[in-house]
Amino acid sequence: MDDLKKNEGKVIDKNGEKVAVYKDDKGEMHTVSAVCTHRKCIVNFNNAEKSWDCPCHGSRFDTDGKVLNGPAVKDLEKKDT
Repeated sequence: MDDLKKNEGKVIDKNGEKVAVYKDDKGEMHTVSAVCTHRKCIVNFNNAEKSWDCPCHGSRFDTDGKVLNGPAVKDLEKKDT
């Protein structure tokens, strides 16, 4: 996670779990589960929109894991950094 640049996000493997990590413009980390709450696909970071997007059915989440667009209705689970 230390090699993340500001305003960059990526999915990492932390102790066998997929975690979505975003570093904001102040250098603060935002860490959530990378597993979409709709059908359990792994989200990808959308650099243009600064969102976590699910490639399976189009759900989108903000950098704190809150649902922006469904079909997911539950937010991504917050994780410790």
